[in-house]
Amino acid sequence: MTTTTLRVTPTFGSPIAAALARFLAAKRAAGYRYREEAGALRVLDRFLLDRMPAADPILTMDLARAFVARWGTESDCTRDHRLSLLREVCRFLALDEPRTATIPPRWLGIHRRTFVPRVLTHDEGRRFLEACQTLTTRHGTTMRGPVLGTALLLLYLTGLRAGEVRRLTEADVDLGTAVLHVRDTKFGKSRLVPIAGDVVSRLQAYHAAVVGQCGARDTSAPFFPSPSGRPYSLSGLRAAFHHVLADADIPRRHAGRSLRLHDLRHSVAVLRLVLWYRQQVDLAATLPALATYLGHVGLTSSQRYLQLTEDLVAEITRRHDARFGHLITERAHDAS
Repeated sequence: MTTTTLRVTPTFGSPIAAALARFLAAKRAAGYRYREEAGALRVLDRFLLDRMPAADPILTMDLARAFVARWGTESDCTRDHRLSLLREVCRFLALDEPRTATIPPRWLGIHRRTFVPRVLTHDEGRRFLEACQTLTTRHGTTMRGPVLGTALLLLYLTGLRAGEVRRLTEADVDLGTAVLHVRDTKFGKSRLVPIAGDVVSRLQAYHAAVVGQCGARDTSAPFFPSPSGRPYSLSGLRAAFHHVLADADIPRRHAGRSLRLHDLRHSVAVLRLVLWYRQQVDLAATLPALATYLGHVGLTSSQRYLQLTEDLVAEITRRHDARFGHLITERAHDAS
């Protein structure tokens, strides 16, 4: 089965509306998805609507500086995303209008800093899963809690990206063969993701509840439907994530690091590494399998997801003690 990914093309209204539309079309023609970027272009268009003179529509350095200025309490990473898109737009506009601002990289000291994700501990992961299964509907339909709770549970147990879970359809979830069909995702790749038997059981119970509430489901219908019948928004899923953290008594910020929805994917990778250490498996043989499971183009991408945690250090120490512990002897008289 093949699916067609819906690409939303925003309507622009600023003095350079036509140029922005050509820029978006050119990027997509070159193979870029430009989903989130399309929304960011709409933000730029609204920003320029009342600030750029229609008589002489030039994107100047002053306009650029105002656009990348800090909005509220946003991070430099968010500003860097806005700056990167603006540089691309300016390069495109300069092909027709040489007076367009030329923006250097790391302009105004804005650059993306190295971010260290926060990984759930084994105990936090257990509490997180329990809270997902008991997530209540705080507002909206009675199915909101079960739908979003199950979606978050699947995120933590499979390491899928949030967008991948949101876009799963009835046809994509094959509970008979215990396989998820993740289609046309990042880098234009599709993959099959096997799921464990207990996950299948939970999804079967969830699906029966959805059918009982909403009736028979079409194969193209979202597996995690919102009250409108469409997939839940990312903001809706993120809000449910914060509710689950509160129910599980997991602080959203710890040791100077905030816990993001995407950190569940990092947690899955580290948890798998911990389990492999416990099972004494050959990591050289299994790490490529992890990269494939996560949908990475190579092992280098997966390495960014692996970090030392207390759980992992304990397993590394246990493994090395078992193999080399006999070489280390304590001599009390040496201390004297």
